[in-house]
Amino acid sequence: MENAAAINTKITDKILHDRFTQYGKNAREWLRKCALLLPEIEKREIWRKRGFPNIYEYARILAGMSANAVNDALRILKKAEDKPALQRVIEEKGINAVRPVIAIATSETASFWAEKAREMGKHTLEVYVKEFQKMQQQELEAAGWYIDKTQNNNQSIFRTGTENRQTQALFPEIKTETIQMEINPRTADELRKLKGSGNWDELMQKFIELYKEKLEAEKPEAVRSESRYVPVAIERHALAKTNNTCAFPGCNRPYEILHHTARFSLTHEHNPDALVPLCKAHEQLAHLGLIENEESAPSEWRVRTLRDSAYEKSEKFKIDQKVLKYRANTAPTASGA
Repeated sequence: MENAAAINTKITDKILHDRFTQYGKNAREWLRKCALLLPEIEKREIWRKRGFPNIYEYARILAGMSANAVNDALRILKKAEDKPALQRVIEEKGINAVRPVIAIATSETASFWAEKAREMGKHTLEVYVKEFQKMQQQELEAAGWYIDKTQNNNQSIFRTGTENRQTQALFPEIKTETIQMEINPRTADELRKLKGSGNWDELMQKFIELYKEKLEAEKPEAVRSESRYVPVAIERHALAKTNNTCAFPGCNRPYEILHHTARFSLTHEHNPDALVPLCKAHEQLAHLGLIENEESAPSEWRVRTLRDSAYEKSEKFKIDQKVLKYRANTAPTASGA
């Protein structure tokens, strides 16, 4: 067998990297298969029959699995026992693929979440679950529903006034938010004078409106082009609207992609009103057709929970499918359309 020094002189960096990547994928695949066997191994106590003190030592010595990995596998696979759709995703993509949804999926909703786990990466799915829950919370709160968490962790939902005062609000109404700022004394004094007898929220709203008016006055004209390169003036304007953060409501992540809400492939136009900065997760949700009111101002956006038949018949859907297919066949760092 050739030694390492001999190998190093005969193969290129690319071949070496490709081999390592292939071996790594194979290792992850076998670990995934090991994890799928753990519930039955635990049930039959095969670890005991083979002379191991516990299932953790069994998995560590035979498969190099950590105690956390074993606990994760047993917990997630147990929750998926009555959810065949999620079980199939686990078999195809591994436990991590369903981790973001395992706590909220029910027997009735398992197929819905399995579909989302198939088409999204783990981080995007985490973001979608968070937005999905937030939207449900807002809807329930608006309808006056409350939740009672019992001692055995079951959850019952009641309408306002049907239970006693100890019933916990499902999503307590947030009327204000406290923001701490570090500013110099001179600026603080000027702000207090501007506020006068009013309140801080009114003053901040005035500043926001003035800032929006300034941006609107300086907005560059839309540019028709065959090039995907966004003109500098339009890019600066788009980024200034959110100060380089993701435009999705409530998301404060740095932007990663300038996204055309009216797909460039259809319009061949860089329109400052249709160009928004997004993090990768929210940009993927857009290409999955899961942002409602996408071509309106971002303040009106919300995640979509049901299929949109009109969208799925549109040219926009076809473009988005091409983008997703391209992404699936390229490196994770590939940028968007």
